[in-house]
Amino acid sequence: MENVSLGKYKTAVTQLLNEAPCAGTMAPYINDLLSYLSDKTGVCADYDMNDWDDAKTAKGVAISPVQAAKCLQETLRSQKFMQGVKRAIEDRLNCSDDNIHVLYAGTGPYATLLLPLLCVLKLDRVKATLIDIHPENIDAVKTLINHFDVTNNITDVVCADATQWQATEPQVFDIIISETMTALLKREPQVFIFAHLSQYLKPSGVLIPEEVSLKSWLVNQAETDHLLGEFFKLDINQSRALHEGDTSAFSGAQLIPEGFETGYRFKLTTDIKVYDSIYLTERECSLNIPLTFLPHKAVLKGGETVSFEYVNPQSADFIFTFPSDDKPKTELELSSYDVEMGNGLKLIKRVYERAQMNKNGSKHALPEQEWQAQVKLFELLGISIHRGVEALYEHESFSLFESWLTAQYDALNKPPAIEAVNDQVMRCLAK
Repeated sequence: MENVSLGKYKTAVTQLLNEAPCAGTMAPYINDLLSYLSDKTGVCADYDMNDWDDAKTAKGVAISPVQAAKCLQETLRSQKFMQGVKRAIEDRLNCSDDNIHVLYAGTGPYATLLLPLLCVLKLDRVKATLIDIHPENIDAVKTLINHFDVTNNITDVVCADATQWQATEPQVFDIIISETMTALLKREPQVFIFAHLSQYLKPSGVLIPEEVSLKSWLVNQAETDHLLGEFFKLDINQSRALHEGDTSAFSGAQLIPEGFETGYRFKLTTDIKVYDSIYLTERECSLNIPLTFLPHKAVLKGGETVSFEYVNPQSADFIFTFPSDDKPKTELELSSYDVEMGNGLKLIKRVYERAQMNKNGSKHALPEQEWQAQVKLFELLGISIHRGVEALYEHESFSLFESWLTAQYDALNKPPAIEAVNDQVMRCLAK
């Protein structure tokens, strides 16, 4: 990475906080931010994630320090959250002469949503408590606090599970920040962090993000998407209800209108109100990747209902149940070896399809040379076969898996690298 000076770092932060969000023009500033923070903490987004462990809690997975660092690389996501936190703090500073108390849960190694802001604006009345479950993140954050000379802004830095943390003395906060989620509130503990920490929020306080809205749609390529409705919204009211033990929002059903069963697919989206007028919407970042069910997995029948339930077997997820399919089952055909994903990578679509068939109980014999080619493919991408297979089963659509894969291997954006991978994989298949 480029050696970035403190002056250049502060310029990058200032641009990100004040300029209009733009994935293209703001990307160089994100790179400067990442380079500087990586250098000062020793936690680099370029490290192999397989060498760093996630932490599994009773309420979801706390991603590893390296994976948390990689989140900063999503330009719009990082910029909009940084701007949302800045605006929320400024609004409260303008309304009161008192100190503004902030609780930031799940800081990652850089505390990206707060420390850069404190570094450039010198907000003396902001007092923050920082929580993360990973000791490596706590060490990195403490290093940055000292480096940026913002110790006067920091009330406490705690290594703890944010779904279990208890204040050591009576405390209430003006702002509670936590960005511990994936699309559709899967896997990570965002819901349960907000549910637990809402008890510490002032009546006039605000959560960042303010709202996470999950919606279902009926989609057809020939027509405009039809909104079925919002099936879950995480906000302060829902968080407080969950804290009081009301989990009724974790299950429900939606009616499919008559006439929508033929040719329509079932799509789920995640819209995020970061703060005030700052939103992240469909496909702006990995948090907004939609999930569209394959026709053989989502049987739609007008007049019947689709039911859902939020389950948490240490990895939260919304499980949908569709009307039963009375049609005879047909055997799905796998894509050919040379069918490419969006950037030209071969074999991977077939590998994903085979995993989904196995997942749904439809077993297909796997020739030895194809297995060896699959192993070689993951090896060339720098992904362990265990993690690769896990990801194949974990992602509900190929577009989600494709986005995950691209995030793991930067060279997938470079045609020469893809050609080299394709060449070696196809040689394995030819043996």
